[in-house]
Amino acid sequence: MNACTSGKPGGMLYAPLDRPRGGHASMSGSAQPGPDGIIGLTEFGGRLRELRVWSGVSYRELHRRIVRSRTARGVAEVPAYDTVYRCLQPGRSRLDVELVVDVVRALTGDADVLAWRQAYQLVCGAASDAAVVNVTDRLPDDLEAFTGRADALARLRPWVNGRSEPVVIAVDGMAGVGKTRLIVHLAHLMDGVDQVLAVNLRGFDPRQPAEPGAVLEAFLRVLGVRGAPPSARTARLSEALTGKRSVILLDNAASADQVVPLLPAVPGSVVLVTSRRKLELPDAVRLQLGAFTPAESDELLRKSIGSARVSADPATAERIAVQVGQLPLALALVAGRIGATPTWSLSDHLERLVERGRTLSLDDAVEIALAQSDSSLPAAHRTLLRMLALHPGADFDTAAAAVLADASAAETSELLGDLLAGSLLQQRSPGRFEMHDLVRVYAAKRGSDEDPASARRAAFTRLADHYRAMAALAMSVYAPYEADWRPPETSAAKAPTDRDAALAWLETERVNLVACGLSAAEQGLASHAADLSSILYRYLDDAGHYADGEVLHAAAAQVSPRAARGRALSSLGVVYWRLGRFGEAREVYAEALSIASAGGDHREHIRALINLGLVLERVGAYSEAYSNYQQSLEIASSIDSHLATAQALHNVVHLAERLGRYDEAYERVQECLAMLRETGDRVTEGRALNSRAGVNLSLGRHDQARADAEAAITIARETANRTGEAYALVTLGRAFCALGALEPARARLELALTIAVEVDNRDAEALALNESGTVACTAGSPAIALDRHRAALAISTEVGDPYEQARSHQGCARALVLLGDPGTAQTELRRALTIFDRLKTPEANAVASQLAALSA
Repeated sequence: MNACTSGKPGGMLYAPLDRPRGGHASMSGSAQPGPDGIIGLTEFGGRLRELRVWSGVSYRELHRRIVRSRTARGVAEVPAYDTVYRCLQPGRSRLDVELVVDVVRALTGDADVLAWRQAYQLVCGAASDAAVVNVTDRLPDDLEAFTGRADALARLRPWVNGRSEPVVIAVDGMAGVGKTRLIVHLAHLMDGVDQVLAVNLRGFDPRQPAEPGAVLEAFLRVLGVRGAPPSARTARLSEALTGKRSVILLDNAASADQVVPLLPAVPGSVVLVTSRRKLELPDAVRLQLGAFTPAESDELLRKSIGSARVSADPATAERIAVQVGQLPLALALVAGRIGATPTWSLSDHLERLVERGRTLSLDDAVEIALAQSDSSLPAAHRTLLRMLALHPGADFDTAAAAVLADASAAETSELLGDLLAGSLLQQRSPGRFEMHDLVRVYAAKRGSDEDPASARRAAFTRLADHYRAMAALAMSVYAPYEADWRPPETSAAKAPTDRDAALAWLETERVNLVACGLSAAEQGLASHAADLSSILYRYLDDAGHYADGEVLHAAAAQVSPRAARGRALSSLGVVYWRLGRFGEAREVYAEALSIASAGGDHREHIRALINLGLVLERVGAYSEAYSNYQQSLEIASSIDSHLATAQALHNVVHLAERLGRYDEAYERVQECLAMLRETGDRVTEGRALNSRAGVNLSLGRHDQARADAEAAITIARETANRTGEAYALVTLGRAFCALGALEPARARLELALTIAVEVDNRDAEALALNESGTVACTAGSPAIALDRHRAALAISTEVGDPYEQARSHQGCARALVLLGDPGTAQTELRRALTIFDRLKTPEANAVASQLAALSA
């Protein structure tokens, strides 16, 4: 067989304590989960105690170290000795995460803090929330009339313009002091920005703080970079921003540990960080922001309520500012209230503020202002504000707000405008709103006091109904051929006009949809969690949102009854398979298969058989995989499903070709394509065309192979199927190589490799590397070929794909012969022959002949 025609594309962190030989203890490896799926707090606390004992540090010394560390970092809250002691005792039902990481820092230094923080989140079931982040590539809207901060701007502005070195600016200060408004305004003053990245790190939000690794992954996705392993993401961010003038907004940070991995440190980058704590960041320009000066407070009031009104009673205006601590957020809230009540005098407002502070015994100026603004709102406005606090996502549109309020869109739009004017909401982009975390906390408290639990649950259920229905509508346009996998459409809303519009809506609402699914699971709405998992499966998989898919499908599987659990497990298995985690994929597929078989769910039975077969094929269990495919064909035929039959046939094509049964493979792929054209499943049609191209290459039909591969690429691009495009580009590269067009072959394989890395498909990456090595060898560049084959070998060994391992050894041998090292080449060929013999693939004969020729 021609060398250029070989090969074929294929269709919670647990935290034990490891004792290293020297240095620090670390959180790594994989502990056995308990019945709830993760290790418990008792075991986690036990590992903290074990770490303390291993470190040889007494409780007293540990307490002293934590106090010194917090004092040095400017953290006001210093734990008592008893608090530290009890943190490490058995039977704890709750742990303070910041104290946990301070214990780790005191015992091991900074190196292991992030790993322990992640482990804590998983133990507490918080990792799902922490992994769902909302990153944007545009600046939040600036205030139409930014007020004050002349001194702060005078100090900071020179750092963001006219400098080539990387800049980090950290602004800290108490809640409501205007940190976010300042850095947003500062960012808008920057010249020549090429790239914006912005995220709310949720450091002091009622939800879990954003996990740095998830933020990095989201940043890289915005930049078009995928596939970076966690340890390399900071470096990849730096690479992606090199040569660009960039600004990164890291708002509401919890700690330096959360921020440091997000610092690219490349020339031209400016990172703007806000936190309520003083953060020790390397080489950062630090500014502690205080309350407004009297002049700034006066300026804000004049801009908000009119100079005439302030000039008529300046002393009272000044006292109002003092009453709310001259905090910008509190002052803006009060100004919004004053503007909405023209019949009240400034003295009336001052008296009410004083009364609220006295009656509620509130020390916090923002809470006093919130109470003042909230209590004087009309009932409908107050109700909406409380209901909005139930929204689990990052931001929301008018439709979602109307559902929570159980009101019309027109009425809700007017209410949102009033809340926005009163500074109780913020608008980051046209038509989308969000709540300041202080407003969210306050509104949630009021809701808990004023609304029955049944009313709050009903509101969230309406929201979950809304997102479920709208997602189903979008997916009915995105993947109409998979209607059987979705619940019936119940929304009277109009579906998106086309697939591009559907995809745009899904991308905009993705964080909200996933967050809603997680919240539904937490609140016992199992059917909503299961339905969102099922509805969004195809989109999350096609778009490569594997982290979102993992947390959503896992949450749905955990709370769903048996049949729905099986569906969620199948979807979860696909995520594991895409990421090369074949062992985990095999486990969840096996359970999904057991559930579907016992429950008589034919479509899920077919899906589980095919998915498990794919994993079995990857790990070299060809007989078992073929049996699975045949069973799936028999069930699909029995229910007369052309789509299921076609999908099963496609996988039989893969395996038949792998085993050298080319005529059977060609016959099967022709049947498959005929059925797919009836069903309208363009994604699988493109994959099947690529499979036919591979069969044609094996049969020596190089021109036909080229035509099929080009058609497959066209479909992959039309359907935004990046993984399918990568595989088809590999096949096209093989076809060009077989036709002697080495430069076009090299170019297609390089593009395939780029895409494979972007979408984090390790299988496609190894395949592209091996084929690239073949082309390099054919072109007379054996050293390059050897590097490519060795890189492919590392990946295929890591994920456990024996076929690509064998092809890597075979490719290395060919390069080594050309490099004048026949002895090592023989060793590589023996390794390849051992694997090919075990797999019973036709390459075994060719390798045996090559080995005999070298030995002669």
